[in-house]
Amino acid sequence: MPFSSESGATRWDQATALAMLIGGISSFQIGAALAKGLFPLFGPTGMVGLRVGLAAIILLVVWRPKIMDLRPGTWRLLLPYGASMTLMNFAFYIALTRLPLGLVVALEFMGPLSLALVGSRRALDLFWAVLVITGVFLLLRPEGKLGHLDPLGVAAALSSGVGWIVYILTGTRLGRSMPATMATTLGMTTASVFLLPCLIPALPLAVYHPHQGFLALGVAVLSSAVPYILDMMAMRRLKPRELGVLLSLEPMLGAVSGLLFLGEALSLGRWIGVICVVAASAGNVLTSRRPPAETQVTPPG
Repeated sequence: MPFSSESGATRWDQATALAMLIGGISSFQIGAALAKGLFPLFGPTGMVGLRVGLAAIILLVVWRPKIMDLRPGTWRLLLPYGASMTLMNFAFYIALTRLPLGLVVALEFMGPLSLALVGSRRALDLFWAVLVITGVFLLLRPEGKLGHLDPLGVAAALSSGVGWIVYILTGTRLGRSMPATMATTLGMTTASVFLLPCLIPALPLAVYHPHQGFLALGVAVLSSAVPYILDMMAMRRLKPRELGVLLSLEPMLGAVSGLLFLGEALSLGRWIGVICVVAASAGNVLTSRRPPAETQVTPPG
């Protein structure tokens, strides 16, 4: 069969988009691992203030949104959108101080996955829900010397998932009134204002410890700027269903990042729990009768 240049170009675009998307998710997890290493100096609250504040500056410089063009009613959506980013990031970092990265990502992922399953009436959707419950049970059950997981850490991780739900609901509505780049930039800026009490005390530490301050800037780049740019480029080449399947890999990549960069090894039972969450998410996307909404893949935290 003769070679089709158009088909070859399409396959190349898809392969490039897949690499971009996986790269964005991996960058997000590496940034989270790097941030956890900076907790001894900045603490989780100082680190989240630096990360969100520096990310907002980066996005403002890159995209330069025109605030004067906003409609009067836009702020009613922008404020809860920014507040959801605040909750996602703050709760995520609090959870990281008490739980391994892989567990935090898997528990946080319960938010969007629960949103996808709510209202489903098919028997197959019930199976995915049971798989999720099984995964959560395996993640949270006491194991040997570890005993019970820190309840505050679990609550913080689940709260981050709640923030992710609000982010999806408000972001979807906000995306109908402005470009995604502008919505995320203004949302991140709004979140940085909410987090000023965390940012201001951390700034002198970043100045007096320039090496750690530079690493904090790296966290903002790895966890916000790079994933967001790669996601935007990938979404132009991939279908919503393909995006959803790849998104389901995030808990697995979080567990791998925690193992490689922080030495946080999970037990076999908890690895199976992570796999259950990944399988439920991917299965829900692949068997859905309608394609999932085309939303930003990585939470822009």
